[in-house]
Amino acid sequence: MVQLGKFFEAVLIKAKYFPKDRIAMIYGEEKYTWKQLLTRINKLANALRSLGIKKGDKVSFLSYNSPQFVINNLAVQSLGAIPVPMNFRYVASEMEFLLNNSDSKIFIFDDDAMEELQKIRDKIPKVKYLIHDGPNTPKDMINYDKFIDKAKDKVIKVDVKDRDVAVIIYTGGTTGRPKGVMLTYDNILYNEESAMAFLGAILPPIKDLDDPIFAKNELQRRMLENYITVSWIPDIFYEDPDMKEKVIVLENPTKKGPSLPVMTFAIREDKIKPFVGIPPEGQYHGIVTFGVADQARDLANIQPLAYSRWGKIKLMFKIIRLMMKGRIKVTGEKEVANRLKKAMRSRPEEEDIDKSIMVPPLFHLASYAVFLISWMFRGSIIVFLKSKGFSSEELLEMVEREELKQIFLVPTMWKRVLDYLEKTDKKFDLGSVAIALSGAAVLRAKYKQKILKYFPNAIVVDAFGQTEMAPVATMRIDGDPKEVQDRCVGTILEGHEMKVVDENNNPLPEGEIGELCYKGGSVMKGYYKDPEKTKQTIDEQGFLHSGDLGYIKNGEVYVVERKKECINTGAEKVFPGEVEEILLEHPKIDQVAVIGVPDEEWGETVRAVVVLKEGETMTKEEVVKTVEGKIAGYKKPRSVIFAEDFPMSPVGKILRQKIREKYGKPDIPVA
Repeated sequence: MVQLGKFFEAVLIKAKYFPKDRIAMIYGEEKYTWKQLLTRINKLANALRSLGIKKGDKVSFLSYNSPQFVINNLAVQSLGAIPVPMNFRYVASEMEFLLNNSDSKIFIFDDDAMEELQKIRDKIPKVKYLIHDGPNTPKDMINYDKFIDKAKDKVIKVDVKDRDVAVIIYTGGTTGRPKGVMLTYDNILYNEESAMAFLGAILPPIKDLDDPIFAKNELQRRMLENYITVSWIPDIFYEDPDMKEKVIVLENPTKKGPSLPVMTFAIREDKIKPFVGIPPEGQYHGIVTFGVADQARDLANIQPLAYSRWGKIKLMFKIIRLMMKGRIKVTGEKEVANRLKKAMRSRPEEEDIDKSIMVPPLFHLASYAVFLISWMFRGSIIVFLKSKGFSSEELLEMVEREELKQIFLVPTMWKRVLDYLEKTDKKFDLGSVAIALSGAAVLRAKYKQKILKYFPNAIVVDAFGQTEMAPVATMRIDGDPKEVQDRCVGTILEGHEMKVVDENNNPLPEGEIGELCYKGGSVMKGYYKDPEKTKQTIDEQGFLHSGDLGYIKNGEVYVVERKKECINTGAEKVFPGEVEEILLEHPKIDQVAVIGVPDEEWGETVRAVVVLKEGETMTKEEVVKTVEGKIAGYKKPRSVIFAEDFPMSPVGKILRQKIREKYGKPDIPVA
């Protein structure tokens, strides 16, 4: 039996069983249904196959966050081929390296990239076809829309295993050439399942079942009022007034990978409240053991069946068959059990479908993975801004107009949004937001507190990791401004191990700073065509060395700095982030990068490169005075340079290597 790739299969099933007009994606003012997207995916896949693309081939594409990115990615994966998303800010030399290094046979690109591409036409011999997404396509290239329009709308069945490479994501390359991170379907799906298990496990424990209060604190209030159940059973079950006093248990056991926790549901203060765990026998009225999936990822392909007439019939026979096999068990009071069986074959007549906005570029895995869990597997609506630049006002207007439930931004974007909210006279209704998600870098405590202020019903989900971890290693949830911990990124995800090691790979005790290392099903397959760097990154025990310095305290992980950013001055270590955080408290400073400068006596000295807010002026003495009395003397900047702006990555990270190259020489003029 042919096993379709899990990503493509999830879209295929939704397009088949969801209502024809159910929206999957919003792009500015444009709306796309699941069926429209599937048609476009199928046609592009057939067109690519006509050019000889087969399983294992690499197809690179450059696209902004848009339906085109999604269609390109899924069409390639439906063939069993491997998509290689390209950074849309790449210049010609970077394009040349990625296309040659990845062995891409086809390059699909947005019209904006034409000028840079033309510079390397004769330097990319492995690329057989160039597909141009834009007007006035040159004769020696293929026009994207015409290429798709003439193709067949037919599902191509290719056997794709979970261990196959799903995507190659090239890392930023802030130091040296980018590396192609090979991630399998299993890597990414395992990471999603681990994150889902984490989010489920933070709900109230079963020992609180007898408590009549719905929410005991601010964090619980925000979580529970916006809780999205992993099953539709509780909603339908409790529609019957006679069932209001009943307590039901839902299990989703799986054979492989992280499992969703056992959930117990009850009514508290007229609201459905979930608990983690199962109460003692006699304290619940019905239990459903929904063991239909070998892994949690399979559940996404079962729920859509209940939306169509044929799907309901198929689901009914599927449930009957699984009950006969003992994989679905419904026990408890007869009346309750009958209601539960009926609920399993039903959906609410009207349903509030969640909408999530994705702003960071999808060619980075942080966005790529969030997009998967929010859209492809949960069946929510994904929203993209149409403008190619980032606008806080446009984002907030979209949040209000579409009543978005989830926002994903990187810390630099969150800072811009919060700065805008503090300065503007415009009022926005942001009460719909349930999840404010941050990733790709550490989000400082003061910004988390501001998010909780301006988004009154949201929890802050801080997901920390890296591309090589597919991408999340730790998670933390905040809902109470008083409980926020600076530089704390939470706990390791279920199904993973963690250690903190010194420079000789010796484990360090709790509280000591060392390199964070991870092990588990999310760890990448390796770097494409670079076994030596793979061996340097993944040790003999299977631990991925992250390059991040941090420590563990009371079971939670705190991140200090990137290992390569650490400054050694007079045998003392200075972590730039510690100095930067203090400097950023100054009202005149907009951005700062602390770097090490070579010095014969000290090895390195500390230098602050500062970008001031518009219209502000400062002296070196004022900058240094900002940190006096707050950190040890050896950590103070010995020199200061004022810059107009910083080179930034598309996800808002300061490109320190470029700053060091420009401002890190001992003999350049300083303040």
